[in-house]
Amino acid sequence: MKKLLSLFLLFSLALQAQETSPLDHKKNEFRVDLLSALVWQKASLSYERFFGGNFSTGFNVNFSDSNQLNDDFDRGYRNNVPKFEFNPYVRYQLSKGKKSFYFAEVFGSYNSGDFKEIVRMTDDNGNGYYTTEKSKYSDFGLGGGLGYKMYIKEAFVLEFLAGFGSNLTNRDQSPDVISRVGFNLGYRF
Repeated sequence: MKKLLSLFLLFSLALQAQETSPLDHKKNEFRVDLLSALVWQKASLSYERFFGGNFSTGFNVNFSDSNQLNDDFDRGYRNNVPKFEFNPYVRYQLSKGKKSFYFAEVFGSYNSGDFKEIVRMTDDNGNGYYTTEKSKYSDFGLGGGLGYKMYIKEAFVLEFLAGFGSNLTNRDQSPDVISRVGFNLGYRF
C-alpha cells in the first residue's frame, strides 16, 4: 500500500511540475496590423481561436483605400489595386514555448478590387482608337506563411508574419501574388 501511495504522490507531483500558463485558458485573440496601417494605409484586423495542442484557426480582414496605390492605378503604373481581402487560416505552433513561439500557417484568400485595361475600339467610320476600361475583379487564392508570436503579461501579443501565395481563378485581372506580411499588436482573452 505504501508503494501505491508513493507512486500516486510522485505522479501528482509530476503533473503539477508540467508547464501551465494562464494562456492555456485564454482561447480567443484579436489583433490589429500596425505595419499595414502605417505603410500601405490598409486596415487589417484578425481573430484567432486556439485549440488544445498546437493548432489554431482564424481569419483576417483587410480594407484598403491607399492614396498612393490609387494614384499609381490612375496614372497607369499598375493595372489592378486591391480593395478587400478575407483570409481564413490554420496555424501550427512549431516551437514548444507558451509565451513565445514560431508558427507556420496555411491560408486561403478571397480578394477583390479595381482592374483597368487598355482596349482597342473602332468608331462608326472604322477608325481605331484606344481607351481605358475600368472594372472590378475578385479572385480566390492559397498560400502559406511563417511567423513569430510573443506574449507580454500573458494577455498582450506581438506578432510578426510573412506569407505569400497565388491567386487561382481570375489571374488575368487580379494580382498574381497575394501576401500576408505584418506586425500585429493584439489581446488574448
